[in-house]
This record gives sequence, structure tokens and C-alpha cells, in this order.
Amino acid sequence: DSFERLRILVLVMAGCFGYFVLKALPFVILTGGAFRLYGPEYSMIADNNDFGLALNMTVPLFFFLAQSEARRWVRWLFGFLFVITIPSVFFTYSRGALVGLIAVLFLMLLHSRRRLLLVPVLGIGIAIALLFAPAAWRHRMDPTRADAVDGSAQARLNTWTYSWNLFKDNPVVGGGFGTFTPQLFALYSPEAKDPHGPHSVYFQLLAEHGFVGLTLYLLLVLSCFVSSHRLVKWAKFYGDTVVLAYANMFRFSLVGFLTSGIFLGRAYFDYLFSMVACVAALERVASQRWQNSQENTEETGPEPFGDGTLLAEGEVAS
Repeated sequence: DSFERLRILVLVMAGCFGYFVLKALPFVILTGGAFRLYGPEYSMIADNNDFGLALNMTVPLFFFLAQSEARRWVRWLFGFLFVITIPSVFFTYSRGALVGLIAVLFLMLLHSRRRLLLVPVLGIGIAIALLFAPAAWRHRMDPTRADAVDGSAQARLNTWTYSWNLFKDNPVVGGGFGTFTPQLFALYSPEAKDPHGPHSVYFQLLAEHGFVGLTLYLLLVLSCFVSSHRLVKWAKFYGDTVVLAYANMFRFSLVGFLTSGIFLGRAYFDYLFSMVACVAALERVASQRWQNSQENTEETGPEPFGDGTLLAEGEVAS
């Protein structure tokens, strides 16, 4: 039950995805971005869409670890991973992941105190992606093309219609786990011969668990945002830049999941629940950290947090 143990957990998660990103970079360069990036086989991120979703959730970890770690070489490493993860998300060829990436970067830009640093870094990452983007990628991502509603988009629309029809028949608790079957598609889908997965976290929850399940799920996520917001306020009050960075990384990671999840059916994504657990753990260890700091202050005087910045009594960090 210590902040250091939570820090190690976050470093391990970020390091694992950093390994996959570092491995993907030379592949993208050598192939000119002509092939999709996939995660390791038989894992939760094996599919290119899942891999893109996970990278979106990891982008904030890289960015805020690059600010909060004490050792310079570690900060530089995570800063480099942050930059190269942007083109990595591009080359998953996942449109849902691209939407999530745009949302995460935009909100990070709005809330960051280091906008002047973040803008050129984002520019470098996007420039790398566009430099290696082949015609096939540009065609797939172009919403104005004649065949914009391709087979994949048609499958999404068909599955969402199926989910809505099933929800209307079972609005309270839905159809239960595993409702995306050929038998049920024959009853509720306009294209019964084309059964697919849910293609959306929200339609998946509506179909499988109805209004009650969707509401409970969203309340769980909302509670994480409330806790993160509360942690941000208190971290600013105490001048604790490290806890501030961790609270921000977790809430922006959740943004990556929620926005990418509009187009990806991963309601039970392991990484999401890891973030939920991290928020709960941060709330506990941050409280202990600040309590210990107050006790030390009474005995020996104030000790600095994070980068060594101390706030006067009643002063709020910018």
C-alpha cells in the first residue's frame, strides 16, 4: 500500500507497451507502413483494433511519465515512446483508434500546462505518420471517398441495428453475455446472414445488459473521473506534481478507451479495469502520502513533492 508500488505497476504496464511500440517502429519504416500493426497472438491486443485501443490508453502514460520520473534518461525514453506511439496508432489502420487518438491528444493539449512543448512534439509524431502513410492508408481513412461506407462500416451499422432491436425487446437487463450469435442475428438483424461482434462498447452493453448494465458500467467509469478530478485538486493544493501527473494520466487513458470504444466492442477490456484499479489505488496511496507529509511537516518542516516545488499555506499550484 505505497505510492512506490503503484509507480512500479504503471512503469511495468508502460514498459510492456513500449516494447511493442519499439518493435513496431522498424517494421513500419522498412515496409513503408504498407501493413497493419497487430499485437501478440492469443492476447487481449492481438487484433489491430484492440492494439490501437490499448496504445491510445497508453499514450497518456508515456506523456506524464516523461514529466514525473526522476531520472533524466527515463524521462527521455518515455518522451520518445510518446512520439513514436502516434504513428503506431495510425498504422494499426483502425479508424476507431484514430478517433480515440485525436480525442486524447486534443484534450491533453487543452489541459496541459506545457502546450508550447506539446504542440511541436505532436507535430513530429503526426509528420512521421503522414510521411510513411501509403495510399492504402490514406484511402481507408478518407471519409469523403465514394466507398466510405465500406464492408467494415456496413457491418458496424448492421450490428448496431441488431443491438438496438435486441435492446428494445429486453430493455432492462438485455440478452445476457454472448448474445452476438447467428441465431439471434436471424431474429433481430436486418442482414441476418452477416453476424459480427458488437463494434461498439455502448451497443454491446445495451444488447447484453440493457439499460441497467449500461448505467452501472458508465457510473463505474464516471466514479473514476470524479476521483481523478478530486485528486487533481488536492495534488495542486499540496503542490504534489507527481500525483498530479498520475491522476491526469489515468483520466486521459480512460478518455482514450471511451472514445475509441464508440467503434470497438471491447466492454470487458482488461486494460480498462486495470485503469479503474489504478485510480482506486492512487486515491488511497495519495491520501497516505499527504497525511505522512503533514506529520513530517509538524515535526521537521515541509518536504518537497515531485520536482521539489513547495507551496505556501493556502497557495494552489498552477
